[in-house]
Amino acid sequence: MLLQLIILIVGLFILWGGAELLVRGSSRIAIGLGVRPLVVGLTIVAMGTSSPELAVSMFAALTHTKDISLANIIGSNIANIGLVVAVSAMIKPLYIEKSIFRSEIPIMLIGTLVFSFMSWDGVISMVDGIILLTGFATFLFYMVKRSVKDRSEAKSSENFVDIKKEPKVLLKQGALILVGLVGLISGSYLIVESAKDIAVHLGVSPFIIGITIIAIGTSLPELAISAVGAARGRVDLAVGNAIGSNIFNTLFVIAVVSVITPIPVDRSLFHLHYPFMIGLSLILVPMMWSRFRLTRLEGAALFAAYVAFIYLLF
Repeated sequence: MLLQLIILIVGLFILWGGAELLVRGSSRIAIGLGVRPLVVGLTIVAMGTSSPELAVSMFAALTHTKDISLANIIGSNIANIGLVVAVSAMIKPLYIEKSIFRSEIPIMLIGTLVFSFMSWDGVISMVDGIILLTGFATFLFYMVKRSVKDRSEAKSSENFVDIKKEPKVLLKQGALILVGLVGLISGSYLIVESAKDIAVHLGVSPFIIGITIIAIGTSLPELAISAVGAARGRVDLAVGNAIGSNIFNTLFVIAVVSVITPIPVDRSLFHLHYPFMIGLSLILVPMMWSRFRLTRLEGAALFAAYVAFIYLLF
């Protein structure tokens, strides 16, 4: 038990170090390529920090523990709003770009609702997975198109350094991102594995492990990236990463797993788990719409909702 606690602490240190490197590298490359950090947060960083969810969900599905696979995604989506966005807002009020309400927020809401609707019949099938993957491909196409449109705006930044003329900058920052991702994934692995052992030692059920300890563990990269981003003034990266991660979870991670093997859904999940996932996504909209910022008080309210969810689970 003591050894697992030590591994957990070591994993946290590795995780935060990786988050710092990833935020620094991705932000500078974004500026150098003429892409705003928001776009990078919604795509590259979001996918990178969601890779633990993908790995855990696929491993769980292939080892016949599909309840953990589904619980991990639902729990991570809830944690991304009730924990990641909430803590980031409590560190520093998050100012929201108006453009996010025209695209990313609606995509996140639609993805969450479609994923929930597909779960209603008791199984997420291969066909469902293909439909979700099609939605994800459309989202990526839109983001690439948008990044090209925003290039002239990013060039006006005083920190802009044309990477095409300074390839060494690209290599250096790319190395930081790579090391950061390795730190995030390896740190998450240590955290999740040690947490699983601790939970099993305490006699907790696999589903509860998946939706709490594993979901929180795999959401720690998002929390690290968004919290560090907020503390460093990169609030656009903090918001974009959390929203992008939810989009990635519902349109890609669960889709890939369901294409490999159908995922059964217990109808009892619609009593608490799905309502919380949908409810937190919906309540985030009016909070952000108010003066286009998320205050510390609103962040505290989201965090309180997350604590209530954990309490109701037990």
